[in-house]
Amino acid sequence: MKKLINLFKNKTKFAKKETKKKKNNKSSIVVEVGDKSEVITPYLVDGKSSINLEFANLLNNIGKTIKPKQNFTFNIKANKWKDEDKFDVASAIKNYYHNSLVQMDRKLKYNLKLFWIMVFLSLLSVSILFIADYFGAPFILKEVIDIVVWGFVWESVDLATFQRSFYQHEYDFNKAVYNTKIIFE
Repeated sequence: MKKLINLFKNKTKFAKKETKKKKNNKSSIVVEVGDKSEVITPYLVDGKSSINLEFANLLNNIGKTIKPKQNFTFNIKANKWKDEDKFDVASAIKNYYHNSLVQMDRKLKYNLKLFWIMVFLSLLSVSILFIADYFGAPFILKEVIDIVVWGFVWESVDLATFQRSFYQHEYDFNKAVYNTKIIFE
């Protein structure tokens, strides 16, 4: 039992040290890259390059460990790169996350629009329920309308809380990456 308590104490000390390290709200992501072709896709869209999906997945997986509004920097270790290559990689990262920002912004706007439609439909369904009750509609009809009301209410709650928070988290992360400083070592 004492071993278990000591183990727990050691883990809490470690957790305290980790939070102290992160209190300065700065973090850095260090990525080693051998060649520019490992990062950038060979295709240009509107004359702009972008990072390949493998590198984007790597950055997104690393980014899951960072709070979305936390400041951080990218440190890219690239041996003997030309300044032109560094600029290309930095602009490709910015371009990729700019496109992701635009996409998440559209999703957030669509989510808000859909939320208000569901709220309207739930209010309309409640009104129909009151009218059916006022005119003495059969019990079965009122129960069906009640189920429809709860369906619209639940969908609006789902859109406003669960889905919107997920989209907002993604948007904040993409914005943080887009605004981050990229340092080449």
